[in-house]
Amino acid sequence: MKKIKDGKPVFGLSVKFAEGVDYSDSEGTIIQIGLNTRNTSVPMIVTARGSEAKNQGTDGIFALCSEKCGEKMKESVTKELKTFKEFKDISLN
Repeated sequence: MKKIKDGKPVFGLSVKFAEGVDYSDSEGTIIQIGLNTRNTSVPMIVTARGSEAKNQGTDGIFALCSEKCGEKMKESVTKELKTFKEFKDISLN
């Protein structure tokens, strides 16, 4: 939930949505997605149809401020089985 400062590295966590989860009406935008396990919502980039990320099987990307934040987000995503099927690390530097 920290703001990523200009000139600082950005890390990413890409996710594949669980079966039946559809955010196609939000493709190419940033949306707020509720995380029940953390009782909060966080911004997520929804990949656009035809994009390189989408073609590689990524449905959404969380931009993260650090590897520590990434570890916490992985734990949360793993618990959110109704929304996410899997995750993988990517670097957005």
